[in-house]
Amino acid sequence: MITVHVVNAQNKYLYESEFDEFLRRRHDFFVDQKRWRPPSPDGRELDQFDTDAATYLLGIEEGRVVTSARLIPTSEPHMVSEVFPHMCEKSGVPRRPDWAEWTRTFVVPDKRSIGLRGTLTQLCCAVMEYALDEGLSAVGGVQETYFMPHHGALKWRAEPLGMAREENGEWYIVAYIEVNEAALTSVRKVLGIEHSLLVRRGVQVAFVDDRRAFSDV
Repeated sequence: MITVHVVNAQNKYLYESEFDEFLRRRHDFFVDQKRWRPPSPDGRELDQFDTDAATYLLGIEEGRVVTSARLIPTSEPHMVSEVFPHMCEKSGVPRRPDWAEWTRTFVVPDKRSIGLRGTLTQLCCAVMEYALDEGLSAVGGVQETYFMPHHGALKWRAEPLGMAREENGEWYIVAYIEVNEAALTSVRKVLGIEHSLLVRRGVQVAFVDDRRAFSDV
């Protein structure tokens, strides 16, 4: 089972090695495997949304980063608003501080599993736990359509904001998942756990709106 560390601009110095590994694993997945972006000379993948507004959830198991999520308030510039607004023709581009765009998720090859209790579901559990703790209403964004059945298997309510579209041979959709206690309970039931997966160290920043900082050990 992974532990999921909450990393932000204020406590990133505590995770220098892990964050560097995270960026390299991103490059492995999004550049080398998916070919979404051109190669970076230093082997790290960064984009214009890696700003101080981003919160990262790093899934760590046996001392290495095996999965991740990047969360950005939709009131800030985010991937849907800047790159994929045309995919929100049903409901419009979300611009709410209590809605988080969820991007840059990968699972390292040896931890990918077709089972519902695998690393991806563990990350999903941590994302829902974090979102609930922070008072968010929804998490989501542009995603490959194969994630939608996975959300359904967790008994999560995912609302598409537009139609699915094909890009470079793969199908994508913009959808946001409702955050509530029932969603966390259902994913924990799938995993057979009741405990928290989150680890908070150093300065933490409230995700919603005022972003007040506090310190956690």
